[in-house]
Amino acid sequence: MTTTVPDSTDRSGNPAPRRVAVAAREVRTDTLDCSDDAVSATINREIDELPFLGALYCDTAEVVAGSVCEIVLDYVVGASGIADSGWLKLCFKYYSDWDLQTDDPQGRDYVTAEITHRSTLGVGGPADAGTARELKVRYDVKGGERPYQKAVVIHVVDGYLRPGDVITIRFGDRRAGGPGTRVQTFVEHGFPLLLHVDTLGTSRMAQACEHRLDVVAGPPDRLVVTSPRLVREGSVVPVRAHLQDAWGNACTPLEVQMVADSDVLEGTTVLEPVGNRWAAGLARCTARQTGTGDIVVTATAPDGTLWSASTMLDVVGVDELPALPGSRAVFADLHVHSDDTVGTQDTPWNLAYGREVGSLDILGYTANDFQVTDEAWDETVRQCDAAGDTEFVCYPGVEWCGNAGVGGDHNVVYVGSDATLARSLEWRIGMNASVPVPEHWPITRLYDAYAAHPEDYLMIPHVGGRRGMLHWHHPHLERLIEVHSAWGTSPFFYEEALRRGLRLGVSAASDEHRGRPGSGAPGANIFGGRGGLTGVLTPQLAPRAVADTLRDRRTWATTGARAVGLLSTNDAVMGDDVTLTDDRDRIDVDLALFADGTWDEVTLRDADGVLALIDLHAEAGYSPDLVRVRWGGARHRDRYRWATWRGAIEVGGTSVASHAPWARLDPESRIDHHDACTTVWSRTYGNTTGMVLSLDDLASATISVELEIAEEGRGASFTVDGAALLSDSRTRTDLGGADLHVVVERVADPAHLPRTVRRSFDVITPLGQSLVYARARQWDGQELWTSPLFLQR
Repeated sequence: MTTTVPDSTDRSGNPAPRRVAVAAREVRTDTLDCSDDAVSATINREIDELPFLGALYCDTAEVVAGSVCEIVLDYVVGASGIADSGWLKLCFKYYSDWDLQTDDPQGRDYVTAEITHRSTLGVGGPADAGTARELKVRYDVKGGERPYQKAVVIHVVDGYLRPGDVITIRFGDRRAGGPGTRVQTFVEHGFPLLLHVDTLGTSRMAQACEHRLDVVAGPPDRLVVTSPRLVREGSVVPVRAHLQDAWGNACTPLEVQMVADSDVLEGTTVLEPVGNRWAAGLARCTARQTGTGDIVVTATAPDGTLWSASTMLDVVGVDELPALPGSRAVFADLHVHSDDTVGTQDTPWNLAYGREVGSLDILGYTANDFQVTDEAWDETVRQCDAAGDTEFVCYPGVEWCGNAGVGGDHNVVYVGSDATLARSLEWRIGMNASVPVPEHWPITRLYDAYAAHPEDYLMIPHVGGRRGMLHWHHPHLERLIEVHSAWGTSPFFYEEALRRGLRLGVSAASDEHRGRPGSGAPGANIFGGRGGLTGVLTPQLAPRAVADTLRDRRTWATTGARAVGLLSTNDAVMGDDVTLTDDRDRIDVDLALFADGTWDEVTLRDADGVLALIDLHAEAGYSPDLVRVRWGGARHRDRYRWATWRGAIEVGGTSVASHAPWARLDPESRIDHHDACTTVWSRTYGNTTGMVLSLDDLASATISVELEIAEEGRGASFTVDGAALLSDSRTRTDLGGADLHVVVERVADPAHLPRTVRRSFDVITPLGQSLVYARARQWDGQELWTSPLFLQR
């Protein structure tokens, strides 16, 4: 308290010194006297007990892949404190399909951050606590550094944080009524959450701490059985089976007995367990007689729980089907990442999974060239060499990752004795350089590195993050081109290459980032396609024989189906160069297709499009009451190209007897039926999905379609009369992009569609160069392409 005394003047009239009275008060004790050694020592001890950049704590150590839950993390600010305007980033890998949002507190995946404890370490009391007023939170899919690009970004607003303050971060905050967060849908041991801190408010981040989660498989949902699909009489048939959860993860080992039975094999056979990581089994059977049949596998648990599934097998005679050079069909996945760069699980896990669960005969390991270290590369080459034997071929490889403007992604498979890296550049976390230094840049320098011995390498242009460009080409090194991977289906890429006159065969792969090589199940957003497969017409399962076959373009490709496609003419097979005389303007082309379901559509094509369409539904006979509505394509041709479809299909004029999803990719795709209206939500990645309706009276029906592509705010709105479908069978609306479209069409009863298609075509050939190839779709939406026959007349 201050007392004021009236002013006065001296003799000269000047103001006299002003007199004030100071009130007595107690001496404050909340400011610590650091001249006292004991006080300083106490402060130092309290601060030093904290990690300088803090610590992250979480009670959750394990989550089930694809489950919905709430995860709470507490970050204790370190001895550094965080300056006013400082910020934090909690980062995780970009290829995870775990996503978050900050807009809807009642929606799924809502993430929050708040200050839940104000520290008084080293100060006298709460009055001296940190002054930060709030935290502002946003989610940024490109907020961190590769591979930890997805980030929860937390800004400290109007004040600072002290050592010992606590920030609580909630993934799937349920306090406002939200359901939680749907975690990553695939298995990963030690899924990392990395916290970076800008402690000085300079925007220069330092990694502070981390928390790791084990993402584990859920309970068994189904049994999956695979076989080669096409074999010769008397050959060995590997039959593999494994239990999967709802998201397509191989389940952990269970005490089950697996038994296979088939009328084209030698009777009942017990599958022996393989590996120790998953519930999987293998039986090596013998194809005793020719014919077509099913291999049925049952898996029985001690409590009596039973799972059953089947796969198809065609057994042909020794002299039949000369287009098949070996004893059976062979499948490859030539693009498989591990955690050496941007994959999930380590390299031994991925090699074992590809063989024991993915049922691969050939696997191509792939490292991102700009991220793999020399030490990791040398070890991977050693592991690939050690993994191969008479039943499994394994090649090392890299993804040359130059930007699209200098060539774009190209896979380099080392099929010979040399595995010398020719990097685009080196640019990764942990390296000393502050700027990237180009090494083999642009792609012409990659060509130069390997051109002297092209037989030792196989280059495959890839549609991934940096789409391969086709205006540069090395015909001796680039022998195949990709038509599908987990990024999505990209027939536009194959078709563009053929229109340009490039003599390339076809391939498909997983580009597996999820630890599931060999037709891995789709994710929920990024890598939302199923892993693809390349069929290889090798006469022998040996590294050099397989390499020569791949380089000879004797391949077919599928979007993951264990289907087989063979295209041939006389002694030539797909991938071959066929020379015709000037006076021979016709050629007989034979096509043999073996589905792992039933065939839906088959076309023979050249570089300009469809030459012949086999209408299998018309041949089988259209159902009087079935209508399929399907939609598909992608928004563009580059990285995040998926299209999210939402809307409704409404039927008028008749009743809907039943409805069913068609070619559904993942458990989050929704088709909900309400009386005559069906609401839909799904994503397509170049593929096609939809629904099948059974109508009481097709002739009286109207089918109204209202579908919007969410990312672009546009879509399709039209109505089709059932009477028109009875007349024309199909209507199609094209929406641009990369083959965005909606189709309403009549279909046959799928039980009446063929499992095998064998046809001959009389192809009229022009003078000069031309080609023919086949494309086919199964009833389940899976697709197949053959390499072309390259014709010269």
